[in-house]
Amino acid sequence: MVNPNRPRARTRHACVVRDVPGREAAARRPAWLPVRSLAAVLTLLAVWTAPALALQPPPGQGPAQQHAESPSSPGSLDPPGEDPLAAQQWYLDWREGTVSQEDGQGVSVGVMDSGVDATHPEIASSYDAERSRSFLPSDCTPGSECPDLDPAHDPYGHGTEIAGLITADVDGHGIVGAAPGASIVSLKAGDATGRFYAEAVAQALRYAADTGLDVLVLSFTTDPWFRYCPDAPGDTDQERQEQAQDLATITSALEYAAHHGVIMVAAAGNESFDLDQGTADSSSIGWSGQGERPVTDQCVTMPAQSEHVLTVGALDPAGARTFYSNVGSAVDIAAPGGAPVWYDDTDTPHGLESAILTTAPTDVVRSGGTDEEGVSLLPDVVSDCGEGGQRCRYYWYRSGTSFATPLAAAAVAVLLSQGVPAPQAPGLLLDLAAPAACPAPADQDLPCRESPDHPGPTTTWYGRGRLRLPTVPPVGTGDHDEADQTGQPRQH
Repeated sequence: MVNPNRPRARTRHACVVRDVPGREAAARRPAWLPVRSLAAVLTLLAVWTAPALALQPPPGQGPAQQHAESPSSPGSLDPPGEDPLAAQQWYLDWREGTVSQEDGQGVSVGVMDSGVDATHPEIASSYDAERSRSFLPSDCTPGSECPDLDPAHDPYGHGTEIAGLITADVDGHGIVGAAPGASIVSLKAGDATGRFYAEAVAQALRYAADTGLDVLVLSFTTDPWFRYCPDAPGDTDQERQEQAQDLATITSALEYAAHHGVIMVAAAGNESFDLDQGTADSSSIGWSGQGERPVTDQCVTMPAQSEHVLTVGALDPAGARTFYSNVGSAVDIAAPGGAPVWYDDTDTPHGLESAILTTAPTDVVRSGGTDEEGVSLLPDVVSDCGEGGQRCRYYWYRSGTSFATPLAAAAVAVLLSQGVPAPQAPGLLLDLAAPAACPAPADQDLPCRESPDHPGPTTTWYGRGRLRLPTVPPVGTGDHDEADQTGQPRQH
């Protein structure tokens, strides 16, 4: 069980969950990797890099109160496909019609992450082993384990979770991906502690461009700085120099990938932070100071605030911004990220119906224990062992902007597979979004500002609006001016 009152060390790298006024139980965890339900699993797995969110509800507040505006259980939605768990995939409701195995066909999607479990039956058929690579340094330091350099192995699970949301097969088992026909290329840039450092990220970005990937999922924040600042008042001269060097390395690589036509989709992050006006950074592990690091509006979070990416915020099942999702003018669109699962004193999970059900790496799940048929003993894992214990499929529940991001990337892949030219695809995706206005000021935990740059509401909470993909997109209508000649969004 997560104890929301215990001291929280600054251990973050990618997206971190920060405390939000009125939500005392928010557990500070990396944004793209989830908090585990059982203590046994927590000891098996190191702190995840960009986890899903898991938290205890505020006193007297359970799932019914937390999600009072949510729709009825996901099972009441029209299932997106024929796979048995598809009825739980409320987060594919942005797609009109059913999912086809041909959706995304011919499109390559890079998952820059902790690796991808290429043996997972939902992913194996779409995994491109020939083009997958690791970009982690191969040197071993005394007293520590050598890095896992296999892009087809995912000891933390996050990359596998991302890949399944995109390409899980329409095969009569488990879940369906949003673009099952696409291919998955694993670009392993997250190290053994789940951190993404500038050099590995930059190498992976350049490789993605050189190998001709169509779409690239970036569900992380580059370490060791949540905010890269030129002049944060508490930083040392050496820290400023290190930030400048890393920022230049990342920016150059992002520009290179964009110039080569890679459509990059990045997570906004889970810190409940205003990327335009935030003044307190509690997530930068590179900082030598104590407490919260003072920052200014001259600081940036990467890659979320790059002008070369589509930046994605997270929605709950009711279609509202999740409390953890970062906000700012960098946010281009919002997609389902799910509501956090919470655990009671007996480690029983609650709120699963409002989280994101996705693929889990086989060896990680089995390390938590299985019965003689291969069925997981963990209460928040769904097992599909219909073919016997030799070929079990495992799924678990996650939430975070990390999981909104691959859904938007999958939508881009579907558009590309339908013949939309790559330079037009990002702009068309934004044109198709369902507009979402700012809530009333009394309902804003972070300021929501509207932009006058586009017709209809464009806000710092939702960007152009909620992800939406009609059965037949209106190709050729509108000028899709959100994209420049590289196919990337305009500058934020």
